[in-house]
Amino acid sequence: MIELEGFAVKSDKRERAREWMRFLRKNQSAVDATLAGEHLRVEQIFSFELAGRLYLCWYTDGEDGGADVTASAASVDRMHVAFWQECIDESVPSIKFALENSFRAQP
Repeated sequence: MIELEGFAVKSDKRERAREWMRFLRKNQSAVDATLAGEHLRVEQIFSFELAGRLYLCWYTDGEDGGADVTASAASVDRMHVAFWQECIDESVPSIKFALENSFRAQP
C-alpha cells in the first residue's frame, strides 16, 4: 500500500506546524521505532503551498493492518497526534493522490 495525501494547515498555525516538523526531525529515531507497529516501511512528510495555504503531505509505503497512530502508547506518537489536532484544518478536504505507476531500478 502506497499512499500520498495532503492536509491543510490552519492559517494561524503555520509556525506551529513548522515546529511540529522540527520536533519530528529532532526525534527521528523515536519516530522510526514506531513505524513497524504501523506496518510502515517508509513515511515521509512533504510541504507545499496552494493558494496561499500551507499543506503537509504524508507519503507512506507499507502494509494494511497496522496499528493506528492514535492508539499508540509511544510518547512521540502522542505528541504527533496532539500537533495534528492543533494544526490540521479538518474542515478542508484532504488532497488524495492516486498512484498511477511505480518504477524501480533493476539490478
